[in-house]
Amino acid sequence: MRLRDLRRTSGFRVACLFFATFGGASLALYGFLYIDTRSYGRTAAYEWVRWETKHLRSLPSRSLIERIEVSEDFAEGGRPLVLFAPDGSRRAGAKIDFPKTAPLDRPFPLTQEKDGNRLVFFSEISRLPSGDFLLVSRSARELQALQKALVETFAWGIFGTIAIGLVGSVIFGAGSLRQNAAITSAVERIMRGDLSERLPTRGVSADLAHLTRVVNDMLDQLERLMLEIKGVNENIAHDLRTPLTRVMASLERSLRSVDTVEGFRAVNEDSLGDVKEIVARFSALLRISEMEDRLRRSGFTDIDLCRILDDAVEYYGPLAVEKRITIEWKCANAPCLVEGDRSLVFEAASNLLDNAVKFTPRNGRIKVVVFYDPPGFAVEDNGCGIPDDEISAVRDRYRRGNLTRGKAGFGIGLSLVDSIARLHNVTFELASGISGCRATLQWSGPA
Repeated sequence: MRLRDLRRTSGFRVACLFFATFGGASLALYGFLYIDTRSYGRTAAYEWVRWETKHLRSLPSRSLIERIEVSEDFAEGGRPLVLFAPDGSRRAGAKIDFPKTAPLDRPFPLTQEKDGNRLVFFSEISRLPSGDFLLVSRSARELQALQKALVETFAWGIFGTIAIGLVGSVIFGAGSLRQNAAITSAVERIMRGDLSERLPTRGVSADLAHLTRVVNDMLDQLERLMLEIKGVNENIAHDLRTPLTRVMASLERSLRSVDTVEGFRAVNEDSLGDVKEIVARFSALLRISEMEDRLRRSGFTDIDLCRILDDAVEYYGPLAVEKRITIEWKCANAPCLVEGDRSLVFEAASNLLDNAVKFTPRNGRIKVVVFYDPPGFAVEDNGCGIPDDEISAVRDRYRRGNLTRGKAGFGIGLSLVDSIARLHNVTFELASGISGCRATLQWSGPA
């Protein structure tokens, strides 16, 4: 851990800023307390001097002199009293010279030198009816001791605040460095090709926790896409090997044995069917790529699910009649409006109906239902259904359930529906019961 790196961390800087702010506030508070305490002490001392002066002025001359003679002199915390003659000479009391510049009947600070020490007194001098002058004083030593204690306390407090602030800043900065190191290490492993690695979420500060969760979700999506890309060549080679082999075999056979126009035509028709199958598979792949690239969101408008489903049911009606399958479909008079691409939503509904017709046995039943709050639709059949362990995997490209191996198809239909649902931010759910399957597309709210 280098000091340069520590100083650059946001945790260290925020902690320093916080403790600097707290230290400044503490310093201002200490200054206010010092000034307020000093002012209160001076005010209390002068009030005592004024009260004592008033009390002594009310005493008879003899009692006043006796009281002055027994007063404390310059002892610590002392309260010396002095009686001066009209000419300023000292008659009784402490050995203090007459303060010629002092105001009468007003408090003032009096400074005296004793044994090389400078002593300060809160004093007031007043003229008695006899013409004498009375000086009443109170030592400022107690207040000075209190001020010194306050200064020492405040100094230790500021020192402690700075020390705690620096220690706290180092701790927060070190925590930020550990978080950054953990995140950097995870990112480096991801860059080296370990797409299963995720950014750490435990022990991460709140400001980074949300970001790491979003990044981890992004990595999940990237891993899924990379795995699909990684396996797409395999899947294409596996699924296209048979039709390409048939095309090659037909062409070779035609070169060796066919010598009539009718023979060449038959071979070409067979080869053309296989090529059309290959083109259909590539078209479906391109269609899914277009969905996942989100290039068609700009063309979204308000569409009516009832009309789209009505067209899809009408399109697959003859095929259902041929298999003696009953399609139950009825829409309310009110339109069910959502935001989306009409052709894509029709394609999703067509794929779901195509699967339902394909996997529903003869004399079976298909039910198409539209929802209004929130809007959406469902296609339900009583066919072979999807096993629970395959219900999430059938959304992948080229993935076909074990119960559908004998049926025609490429294993791309549900992948296409899933891509259309993601493009529209629609919830796509598959549920399979004891008999049949139910596919649901549901928008989050009305258009």
